[in-house]
Amino acid sequence: MEDSKLNFYNRLAELSKIEDKNIFREGLFGLELENQRITLTGDLALTPHPAVFGDKGSNPRITTDFSESQIEMITPPCESPEEVYYALMNIAQEVRKGIGEERLWPLSMPPRLPEEELIPIARYQDQEKAREKYRQELALRYGKKMQMISGLHYNFSLGDKLIDILYKQQSIKIDKKEFIDNLYFDMIRNFLRYRWLLIYLYGASPTYDPSYESVVERELETVRKCCPECCQNSINYLKNATSLRVSRFGYSGSRQRKHKVYFNCLCEYKSKMKNMMERKVIQKESEFYSPIRPKQVLQEGETQLEAIEKRGVKYIEVRILDINPYEPIGIGLGQLRFLHVFLMFCLLERSKSISSKELKKINANHHIVALNGRDPSIEVYDYKFGKSSLKNLGLNIFAKLEQIAREMDSGTEGAKYLESVLYEREKLIDNSKLISARIVREMQQNNESFLDFGLRLTEER
Repeated sequence: MEDSKLNFYNRLAELSKIEDKNIFREGLFGLELENQRITLTGDLALTPHPAVFGDKGSNPRITTDFSESQIEMITPPCESPEEVYYALMNIAQEVRKGIGEERLWPLSMPPRLPEEELIPIARYQDQEKAREKYRQELALRYGKKMQMISGLHYNFSLGDKLIDILYKQQSIKIDKKEFIDNLYFDMIRNFLRYRWLLIYLYGASPTYDPSYESVVERELETVRKCCPECCQNSINYLKNATSLRVSRFGYSGSRQRKHKVYFNCLCEYKSKMKNMMERKVIQKESEFYSPIRPKQVLQEGETQLEAIEKRGVKYIEVRILDINPYEPIGIGLGQLRFLHVFLMFCLLERSKSISSKELKKINANHHIVALNGRDPSIEVYDYKFGKSSLKNLGLNIFAKLEQIAREMDSGTEGAKYLESVLYEREKLIDNSKLISARIVREMQQNNESFLDFGLRLTEER
C-alpha cells in the first residue's frame, strides 16, 4: 500500500472515483465485551460461571476471561456497525437474564475486590486444564487484581471489493496474500501512531476502587526505584487521567515493552513473538498486551501465529477501548461508526516504517493521554516537529476524518458517519464532554465513591 506518490488526499481522491460507494462501508465487524459479575452490594461475585450458559469452553457467545466472575460476550462477524451492535445487545440481554440476582459491573476498572487469594481464576474441565494453567501463570506474573480489569475489543476486516481495488492500483505487483498482509500492517502502524486520540475520546477509567490501591502502589514503588523524580509526576497525572486501564497502572506490559515490536511487516512481527515466547517473556501470543493485533480465523489445533503464517492476516483486533458506562453494552452505535471511519483513516494515511525513535514518541503519546488527557494544556508529539497541543493535532486529524465520513455517507440517506465524527470533534473543543470528565464530575456532584457511582449506573441500565 505504501507508495511515495500517494498521500492521503491522492488515495482518497482515487477511491472517490469508484462508482460503487459501498466499498467505503463494507467490511466485517465483531465485538468482545468483558464484564465482572457482582453482588447487589458491588462486591465481586464469587459464584461459579452460571450453568445456564453451558460449558464455557465450547460456548462461542458467552464464556469467561481471566476470572470465573469475568463474563465475556462474543459476537459473530457482522456486516455493519448496526448489525454487530444489536448482536451484542442480544447477548447482553441473555447474560443479564442468566445471572439472576447478580449484576454486570458497568466499568473497566474492577468493582470492590476481595483479597488476592480469594479472586477465583476461571475453572475448566479436565480436557481444557491448559487454559486454567495459563491463567494461573498470568496471576503469578501480574497479580490477580490487575487481571480483573475489563474492556471491549473491536474486530474489523476490510471488504473484499476494496482490497481488490487497492490491489489493482498498486504500482509494484506482489503476491496478493503478501499485499493484504502489508495492507493490514500499514493500518496497524497508523493505528499505533494515532491511538492517543481514541484514548482521549473514549477513555472511561479515570479512577478506581480502594481495593485496587495495592496495584497502584506497587507500580508507584517501581517508578520510585527507577526514577524517583518521576513519582510525584505520576501521582499528579492520576488527577487528570482518562484511562487508567491502558496506563502503567493497568495493562502496562512493562516487561514486554523492552522487546520493541514495530509492526513493520509480518516477518518482523512473527520473529518478535517467537523471541518473546522463547525467552519466557510471554507464554503465548495472547499474553502480548498490544493496543492492536493482527488476527486470523483459527482452525482446530492452531495458534494465532501458525494461522497467520499459513493464511495471512484476516482482520485486526483493537484492544484499547474502555467500557463506556453510559451505554447499555459498553459502546454506542455512534462510536462504532466513528471507529470504522478512524480505521479507514489508518488505511488511507501514508504509513512509513516505524523507527526506534518514533516508537518511543508513539508510546509516550499513549501514556501522556492515558494519565493526563484531561489537562487542557496537554501536548503530544506530532512525530515531525516535536510537541504540539493535543487539540490542534486532533483537529488536523478530524479534518481528514470528516472527508472520509462524507464518502462513507455517499449514496445513503442521511449522514450517520459524518454525524459521529462531528459529535466526537466537540470533545476536542470542550473536554468537559469527555466520558472520563463526565465520570469524575458526576462522582463529585453526587458525592459518590467509585463503588456508589458504579452501582447507580448498574441500576439505571
